[in-house]
Amino acid sequence: MTLAQDILAGNREITEEEALNILHSKKDWWSIFAAAVYLKNQVTQNSLRLNVLLSAKQGICNEDCGYCAQSRRSKEKIEKYGLVPNAVILKKAILAKKNHASVFCIALSGTKPSKREVNQLCEIIPTIKNRLGLEICLSAGFVDDKQLAQLKSAGIDRINHNLNTPRENYCKIATTHNYDDRCATLERVNEHQIDVCSGFICGMGETDEELVELAFDLKSRNPFSIPVNFLLAIEGTPLEGKNELTPLKCLKIMVMMRFIFPNKELRLSAGREKHFDFLQPMALLLVNSTFLGDYLTEEGENKNVDLDFFKNLALNIENY
Repeated sequence: MTLAQDILAGNREITEEEALNILHSKKDWWSIFAAAVYLKNQVTQNSLRLNVLLSAKQGICNEDCGYCAQSRRSKEKIEKYGLVPNAVILKKAILAKKNHASVFCIALSGTKPSKREVNQLCEIIPTIKNRLGLEICLSAGFVDDKQLAQLKSAGIDRINHNLNTPRENYCKIATTHNYDDRCATLERVNEHQIDVCSGFICGMGETDEELVELAFDLKSRNPFSIPVNFLLAIEGTPLEGKNELTPLKCLKIMVMMRFIFPNKELRLSAGREKHFDFLQPMALLLVNSTFLGDYLTEEGENKNVDLDFFKNLALNIENY
């Protein structure tokens, strides 16, 4: 608790050694968890923001990311389509608003968006913001400077570009791009003064030490929001069947992230339904936001079940 109080008072930040100790904690674990809940409660009380994700362009990707059903290495049979019409995007945004979302996330598969795709998105972004008041986060790969300037002018709130896995582990997960390529994209987003949404996926063979290093590297990039995902080992991908996570390990990761990012929007993301099991309510007490509904190619929990779940935890849903 002393560490949490010192962090809140602005006297110090958690060190990498202390972060690693959280992942390895045993006898003092529950007091550490309680301190993390205290830390979150002092900053944003019991509030929870909901994000709804639209897979607006799916499949059709030349990247070889080992975790993704849309990659060129995947044998998983998924629906493939180009960027959906703006009428469809608007309809999905309206549904997101009706389901009490604060953030509407638009995801495009592929290495980077085309000029036509960016032009189309820049037509619909102002409409969504003006009519619905939703924040918009775009995940579209390695966006360049010209595209970022155009998207900023259209009113984009946030660009999502995850670091995914530690530098040392990256070559085992993807070879068509590397860790530095992702870091360079985040630097461009920051240079254009657009909020960064960036996190990672746990359970892809990284060590605890590598995970801590990744979290602190991410911190240095000043993200607005940090989505923490837990591997969904999709059938037909190179990581099919991989499962090295336990509910307690997942919870410890979220506690560590709360200490590293005390004042940021920490998001419990893909895999929460599978990996946390009976500890999921405890994880939700630590975070500022989560996804409602489906992910890119994988189904999430039924939205009505989730909304009841959040309500029973006495979480204050923004826009509810």
